[in-house]
Amino acid sequence: MDKDILQLFSISDPDIIISDYSELDNCKYITVEKKPVDTHICPECGCNMRSKGIYARKVKHSVLQGIGNLMINLRQKKWHCPNCNHYERDSFGFVEPYKQTTTLMPYMIINELKDINMTATEVALRYNISDTYVHNTFMRYVNLPRLPLTDIIAIDEVYLNFDHKNRYALVIMDFRTSQILDILPNRNKDTLTSYFNSISKDERDAVKYIVSDMYNAYLNLPRSFFKNAISIVDSFHVIQWINNKINIYINTVKKKYQKENDELLEKENYENNRNYQTKKDSREVYILKNFKWVLLSNIDNIHYSFKRFKNNFLNQYLDTYQKENLFLSLDSNFKEIRELKEKYISFNNEYIGDSIHAEQALDSLIKEYSSSHLKMFREFSGLLKKYKYPILAAFTTITTVNIDGEIEMIRRISNGPMESFNNKPKDLKRNSNGVVNFEYTRNRLLWATREAPSILVIPRDLKAIHKDGKIRGHYKKGIEKEH
Repeated sequence: MDKDILQLFSISDPDIIISDYSELDNCKYITVEKKPVDTHICPECGCNMRSKGIYARKVKHSVLQGIGNLMINLRQKKWHCPNCNHYERDSFGFVEPYKQTTTLMPYMIINELKDINMTATEVALRYNISDTYVHNTFMRYVNLPRLPLTDIIAIDEVYLNFDHKNRYALVIMDFRTSQILDILPNRNKDTLTSYFNSISKDERDAVKYIVSDMYNAYLNLPRSFFKNAISIVDSFHVIQWINNKINIYINTVKKKYQKENDELLEKENYENNRNYQTKKDSREVYILKNFKWVLLSNIDNIHYSFKRFKNNFLNQYLDTYQKENLFLSLDSNFKEIRELKEKYISFNNEYIGDSIHAEQALDSLIKEYSSSHLKMFREFSGLLKKYKYPILAAFTTITTVNIDGEIEMIRRISNGPMESFNNKPKDLKRNSNGVVNFEYTRNRLLWATREAPSILVIPRDLKAIHKDGKIRGHYKKGIEKEH
């Protein structure tokens, strides 16, 4: 019976017995002690030791947490050597000295934290332990090293705001596998210099492409550290730049209509001797707010349909084409803005893998945009000219090969995989109500996303994981005052 219960609880120690077992309020209690022995030899001098009674302690075990709590009442005999005065207690293989949980608990905690959406507080509640213990356990067992740099690396930042000096964490990804190679606390020049100089020259020289946005510190990485690498400006960020400018223009037009509405309302209120504290958007303002997709979405991504649906605000039935026409009619420049933007979208999709013809087409666009009467496209022309060669490098493609040596896919080099990853740090920050410990955050992200991460064989000491923590100020525990 004892053996069956111990196997059920995943407790392996051949020298122990269960002296009691009970259940109360969905909690299971077992009393565990060592098998009786005739003699206990002193490890110091080899003499027989004498029993000095029993020391009782309670230990939590996590195996049955899904169907109820389990508490182990541990009865440890205390021994004394009359010859050398050495004291010791019975040791149990499933629990460390002075710990209140079994040795299985750390692995259960670490396994739970593979889910990036799982917080330390949720794990603590699940296993009836403190969130500090969950945090410390993870920090002690998980400290993942950086992975070697590959021939194509993608670099991007994600807003985590650890403190005023470390607002944007830098993520380095292997483009081919989408594995995160490493995460840095910030993107500052000094941090990048120190980090990349710590990597061997041979490893850095093997990098062929670095994909990033138009942040100059990233674009200058080949010149400073990767002599054989080419910078690539991700096409998504170029399109995002012009879309941001278009969105600003839409908001400018919307403010113009809002101003007209406010002036008209003020006039009507004055003539009718009334004052409205709230006002409804005008027809034009509503359209500009809700139909932005006409300019901001690519035409190929718009699902056109003649099927009409009732719009309650406008009080009419509209199909996709009618919505489009309503929006474009609100400003004389909207149609031209759309046409010029779509020319770049077409260029971006047409010359994949053909950098020679792409350069000719890009030069033509730069020339056309530079003569536009729209300021945003004149600025766009300057941007394309400034980052011409990193933009052209984004038309580079690679092939992936299966185990039989056959070509599986032709892929354009981009920051697409990185953009997918960037949601995970944001989820972690949101679920945790903010993040303040960079090392914990880095290891949580790597632990959750790497294919086969490993834990430390020998866990780190608590002093090692708290070396960068905040210094707690003086405080007094609450003491009841006498009345």
